[in-house]
Amino acid sequence: MVFEKRVSRRVPIVARVEAHGGAGPHIILAQNISVGGMLVRTADTLPEGDTIQLRFMLPGIDREIRATAVVQHVTPGEFMGVRFTELGPEDAAAIREFVEKA
Repeated sequence: MVFEKRVSRRVPIVARVEAHGGAGPHIILAQNISVGGMLVRTADTLPEGDTIQLRFMLPGIDREIRATAVVQHVTPGEFMGVRFTELGPEDAAAIREFVEKA
């Protein structure tokens, strides 16, 4: 029997994300997002447990989102699932609105 670990609804997104962590800044591509985190595509995956700073724009929302996140799971050289650990109230509200409208 398989149990779903996620508690937040995830929706598809195509967004360029600037990530600072590990060996320096990386440009990665968001694949999906929830109020709790996002899945990103990158060849430069980081180890699970690493903390990264993220900056990105949500489609249709005219403000930059800034978040601190921790790498939760990795498919080496392909994907990282990150969980938001620090997110301002306005940024959290913008993500919540985006997810609810999708």
